[in-house]
Amino acid sequence: GKTQKDKSRKTTVSENLVWQDREIRFDINSSMLELRAGEEMMDEMRSIEDTKGNHGDLGTLIVSSLRLLWMSSKYSSTNLSIGMNCIVGISVKNASSRLKGSIQALYVLTKFNGTRFEFIFTNLVPNPPKIFQTIQNTHKAYE
Repeated sequence: GKTQKDKSRKTTVSENLVWQDREIRFDINSSMLELRAGEEMMDEMRSIEDTKGNHGDLGTLIVSSLRLLWMSSKYSSTNLSIGMNCIVGISVKNASSRLKGSIQALYVLTKFNGTRFEFIFTNLVPNPPKIFQTIQNTHKAYE
């Protein structure tokens, strides 16, 4: 419809402005998930659940030099882009799952436009993921 056309026009106008590290965006157009010039991919891991927002839905978690990206494996329109500049705290906690036993969850505390958000990404693969450490290191380097 009309709104889709308006959205894409707005995107091309602001394409040159770096928003990736400064904003949190939900369910964005797939072209906005692509890494921009100068943005580097640091790590990627599949079988990660966005536990708070999309419980039961597995996806891929990507950490870049500017942001965290999570994309649902089931629905490409379900995704998150979390700018490094919005992250105020990161912690890894052990969690237990009836199906998987002891697993690790990444808690990401953020603030954007005066609103606080908490994201919880749960690793549903038994061994502890290196990506959680990569995210913490990348955020420290960004600060």
